[in-house]
Amino acid sequence: AHAVRRSLKASAHGYCSSKRLSASILNELFDISGKTALVTGGSRGIGLMIASGFIEAGAKVAISSRKADVCDAVAAELGPNCVSFPADLSTEAECLRLARAVGGWCDGSLNILVNNAGATWGAPFDEFDDSAWDKVLNINVKGVFQLTRFLHAELIAGASAPDPARVINIGSVDGIHVPTLETYSYSAS
Repeated sequence: AHAVRRSLKASAHGYCSSKRLSASILNELFDISGKTALVTGGSRGIGLMIASGFIEAGAKVAISSRKADVCDAVAAELGPNCVSFPADLSTEAECLRLARAVGGWCDGSLNILVNNAGATWGAPFDEFDDSAWDKVLNINVKGVFQLTRFLHAELIAGASAPDPARVINIGSVDGIHVPTLETYSYSAS
């Protein structure tokens, strides 16, 4: 996470220098102080970068991932404005459990939901069975819908007319072109 933060800061610094933007202007543009956010799949990759950026911009962030030990370690590394709620979002029961835990953490008012958790599966066409298909669609499609639905009240509570709550769904470029790998359900999701 520290490497991610350094990379993000270096990128922002290079952009600011070349465009002559000051740090105060960037802070004003991207300030989300006092906001609460949930980032699923927040323990690595794009989710970790989003969670780290939100924390740097002043938000309190909950992260979720399937691996509890990794999720807990990343939240600890990101600091006191980050909490860990491990969950397997491929089931409705886990989506509901996560929503209830996050609702308690944010006192019923969530400002940002980032649906980033996802799965992929690859196998030759003739060997691609229902369980592989369902594994991917359950987390990449059903999980996104269910978690958003279960956090609807918290998102409404975190919204106002001039400052609505945000739901950000992260997808893949595989959904807009024919993939080179045999990842049929991933492309459909």
